[in-house]
Amino acid sequence: MPQADLYILEKSGPSIHNTSLFPILLHFLIIEAMLYALLNKTFAEDGQHRVLSMNRNAVGKHFNLMIGDTRTSGRELVKQLLSDSVLKEEPRVFFPLDRVVQYRQKILKDSHHIEELYDSLLQAVAFYELALGKGSEAQE
Repeated sequence: MPQADLYILEKSGPSIHNTSLFPILLHFLIIEAMLYALLNKTFAEDGQHRVLSMNRNAVGKHFNLMIGDTRTSGRELVKQLLSDSVLKEEPRVFFPLDRVVQYRQKILKDSHHIEELYDSLLQAVAFYELALGKGSEAQE
């Protein structure tokens, strides 16, 4: 895994209110704890946290992707971010011009793998905007 200044873990998993799924929830929490321990290697030396958690629904709410308790696909939003990168003077996300066409072609593929990439991009943008106090409505 490449070295990073900060790692953001997406918190998702079954509800704590559904007791029949407790073993699965416990597994998620153990994996999360392992990731915190493995990625926070320098904490003992500098006291700086390098791993933070962000709830999956927080990203969905930030981008208005929630329908009830379910988060919908970010595919159309990512397509819009790519278009805005070319069309707007100050886009929400900047993509290098030589990559925009390549990325748009990847979006046309409908696979679980590409959906994970949408989620990763939207999580990064939401974290950045929330950390700087910029809401999604400020970008419209």
